[in-house]
Amino acid sequence: MKFATPLPQLAAACLVLGACGDDGRATATEVTGAPATATTTMTTGATPGTTGEPDTGTGTDSDTAVPTTGTTASEPTTTTGTTGTTEPAQTSSTTAPGCGACDQPNQQCVDGECVTSCQGQGPDACPQGQVCDVISGECHAVEDPCTLAGTETACADLSCGPGSTCDGVGACVPLAPCSDVACTDDGHCWGTLCGCERVVECQEPTAEQLNGPFSTEIGGIDFADDCNAWMVTLRSGPDYVRRLKPDGELTQWTGVANLNMGEVKVLRRLTIPQLTEALPVAAGPSPPTPVEGLGEVAITYTCCQACGCQADPPQGVARLDEANMMSPLPIVIVAQVTQGDGPFGSAAADAGPHGLAWGEDRVLYVGNSTMNGEYNDADLDAATQGVVFTFDARVTASAPISPVHLLVALDGGTLYRFNAQTQQAEFVVDLMSDVTSLAHDAFTGHVYAGLASLEVVRVAPFTGEVEPFQTMPGVGRVAVSPSGKLWYTPVKYLANLPLQSWDLPMAF
Repeated sequence: MKFATPLPQLAAACLVLGACGDDGRATATEVTGAPATATTTMTTGATPGTTGEPDTGTGTDSDTAVPTTGTTASEPTTTTGTTGTTEPAQTSSTTAPGCGACDQPNQQCVDGECVTSCQGQGPDACPQGQVCDVISGECHAVEDPCTLAGTETACADLSCGPGSTCDGVGACVPLAPCSDVACTDDGHCWGTLCGCERVVECQEPTAEQLNGPFSTEIGGIDFADDCNAWMVTLRSGPDYVRRLKPDGELTQWTGVANLNMGEVKVLRRLTIPQLTEALPVAAGPSPPTPVEGLGEVAITYTCCQACGCQADPPQGVARLDEANMMSPLPIVIVAQVTQGDGPFGSAAADAGPHGLAWGEDRVLYVGNSTMNGEYNDADLDAATQGVVFTFDARVTASAPISPVHLLVALDGGTLYRFNAQTQQAEFVVDLMSDVTSLAHDAFTGHVYAGLASLEVVRVAPFTGEVEPFQTMPGVGRVAVSPSGKLWYTPVKYLANLPLQSWDLPMAF
């Protein structure tokens, strides 16, 4: 299935704010209740929906699961995601004599007249055959470059428009390519601080550098927003975490005991850097507060029952502590021995916890730590861990896609959208092949899935739309770099191949 509108590689960029301000992620009323506990079960037939993915069509995002199969732990750990603010968007008035009341985020006072843009005005705001581009606030032809349009989705007393999605408890939160949200007093919201051209702040190490000593016995890779490359090994004997900086500096840390390693994940921004100050034509929203903990690194320790790994606890998730010279990779999620038969087709590679991901709330998520299908979390600040959901199959990969959502892949290739705030999961799409990895693109918001079939597909995580992208030369994983490349890395224990990359869209 194709996306509603293609993403041209070199479309013209457009970045105009047509607003008098907002307070960001807004809710109609204060949310005081605790998030739902994990007593619901996985949805297997819900219709996925969306708001705000570049050039996508209609849909909904209710995040309401219909119980079918699976159970959850009786005492799940509660996590708190972004809930937005408790009042409608505050605005900076541009009222001038003759304008009257002109204080909504889709209004400007121009030459003494209050002008209202198409943002937040519903489907009839533009002439037939045109759509409202929420980036500029102007009506565009559907096929025009730099157009972010779509329908609104109900979210308690609000409606979340393009560039935003409902958090499940009554707030609209931003989605790439937007960094914030604006809402009118009557509850119509859309993404702000958006861009239609990829911002490149740095360049990761070259292919020649990555294919040097850094990738010896590599099993997984990820990139930080500062373009440092991180990897873990899968080898006989002690395993290693390595960091390669763009200038070629290589650093290595040794894991605990004789445990294999599976995945490495870095806490990254969910949207590329956009405007850092309002444009002069109007008072725009304030830049969002930086996410705490950006750049933190976590890895999985894995071991199959017959692999001869020796450690107590046997395996789990570790967070890198560079200052701890004696134990730089201590376990923060203790795992039991679990085993799958995919996606790699190897007892060593398919063992233990899989699906490691950072939530924007600085909580770590991973599957199969307590048993196959259970999705576990570790709140580093609260020093707690628990089971937040139980899927009906083993987890193989996951990735954050919004301040409160993660995309989770299960054995066989089904994808679910998990809401960390409500602790519910919603079916997205079946890829019909085991998933080795999921990589979120902070520019488009799309997720690239590496499959056991060696295909790489691009997924719109709030609509379930899928299109082919590339083919991996051998079994391995994929990761998005800050410069706009999708990197393939082999699991060299299974396929001794070089790392390579493919270009991602630089504009839409």
